[in-house]
Amino acid sequence: MINSSSSYLLLAASFLNQITSYLITIFFIGFPLPSLAETVLEKIQQTGVLKAGVRSDAVPFSYINSQTNQLEGYSVELIKLIHQRLEQELGKPIKLELQKISLEERFQLIEDGKLDIVCAATTINNAREEVVDFSIPFFTTGIQLLVKKTDAERFDPIKGTREKISIGLLQGTTTEEEFRPIYPNANWQAVSDRAEGINELSQGKIDAIASDGILLLGAVWQQNKNFNEFDLIPKIPFTFENYGCILPLANSDWDKFVDTTIASDENTQLLHQWFDPKKGKFPYESFR
Repeated sequence: MINSSSSYLLLAASFLNQITSYLITIFFIGFPLPSLAETVLEKIQQTGVLKAGVRSDAVPFSYINSQTNQLEGYSVELIKLIHQRLEQELGKPIKLELQKISLEERFQLIEDGKLDIVCAATTINNAREEVVDFSIPFFTTGIQLLVKKTDAERFDPIKGTREKISIGLLQGTTTEEEFRPIYPNANWQAVSDRAEGINELSQGKIDAIASDGILLLGAVWQQNKNFNEFDLIPKIPFTFENYGCILPLANSDWDKFVDTTIASDENTQLLHQWFDPKKGKFPYESFR
């Protein structure tokens, strides 16, 4: 026979168990456990869609063909190669959604998960790697000045003049922070894009435009300007800029897949198709 003291103990224990279960239930309703984040590859496998971004003003990497009004360029072809290899890897058709993006929004779109990859002309650096990942480099260039050939000596950082000069640049790029100390007396003028900068240079509104050398040559080429009228200063760039594709953080499998594609023989063929000095679509070495 159970005495009254034991009965009270059993009732108390039962009550405490019920309260504990109730509190645990309330806790997990109010504070659900975090679920493991879906990786980029898992999302693409589930949705059947690859969301990619390119800029439309970064000749020869990604730009609008004035005759076809279509996006083209080396980076566009690289994304198509990644898409092709992705279909092979996943064993199913994948829809490629290719979106034109601006210079300002390229990182945020990746951070917010709205795009899986951005391949344009984006320099890899430590500050940016705090918020996004990058692929291995697919191209190396450097910051230079595009000037009129008749003004080349004025801008030589060793022999040139220190007089007041006007230099155009795109804001929000690494050019601004790296170039200002070299010409501390310059009047820096913001331009919306390189095409605007080259037009202002041709019209004498500015004396030079600062940007990555390959992109300056691309803008001259796109506008059908005469390369003989311009010069890149200095011949060896002030900096070396490694371009990589922008990728979401903490997606090692996706990083590896993109890196493997960039290191592939197919991509080597793409690089030759675009940049070979004799047969390339954009033989930039012959422009210099």
